[in-house]
Amino acid sequence: MKRLIQTQIESDSQKLETATDVKYQNIIYYYWDGEKTVTQNQQVKIDFLGAVSEMEKLDHTFERNFIGFQNCSTGEYVQFVRLGNDSWYADVPIKDCNNWEGYLWAGYGNTKSITDMLKLFFEEIPWFDAIPWKMRRIIQ
Repeated sequence: MKRLIQTQIESDSQKLETATDVKYQNIIYYYWDGEKTVTQNQQVKIDFLGAVSEMEKLDHTFERNFIGFQNCSTGEYVQFVRLGNDSWYADVPIKDCNNWEGYLWAGYGNTKSITDMLKLFFEEIPWFDAIPWKMRRIIQ
């Protein structure tokens, strides 16, 4: 009988440890594919699985498509344009506080590399080195 109780306590302890490892994510997204629009001002929260689902729906035949994610806790952003079925452009705005002067990091990847990077972004662990980047400036 003692072994059964000990096993149950160990099992309950493992469940508790697993439950406390779950981190609340304060991430919103914005999206446009010519039909569906989600603006940044709407503050629509999303989790990783929802993000992947939305990215799969992004219509690459609509030239001005995009999806972006903002971690409201860390202030980090990452944005994507779907160039083809398995081809993505990514960028990260470089901001000084909330002031953006047109500078960004830009990179390219396939669906797997972009999804892997996004998973790291959502887990709030270092994600920037997942793809190669080049600094660019957009003149408005």
